[in-house]
Amino acid sequence: MVAAAAREGIIPGKCIEQSLALWWLLGRRGISTQLRIGVRMEQEKLHAHAWVELDGEVLNDAESLYAEYAPFARDFGNLQGGRP
Repeated sequence: MVAAAAREGIIPGKCIEQSLALWWLLGRRGISTQLRIGVRMEQEKLHAHAWVELDGEVLNDAESLYAEYAPFARDFGNLQGGRP
């Protein structure tokens, strides 16, 4: 649903916007997920990517894509004031 909205909407959502929307929607339904952010270096540039996990399984991404990023140890959705 989130990917379709990002794909078909007026302004396409990036990975962080899609992941935040999915994380929030699932949280509203009482489903506890983890908002993950990872980084990688490519040609001396820092790239970042966001995704949502449920019990260690990625919900909104292909394994081949998120596997290229080193995730931060912290669940960003679990920061102070993070959960709906």
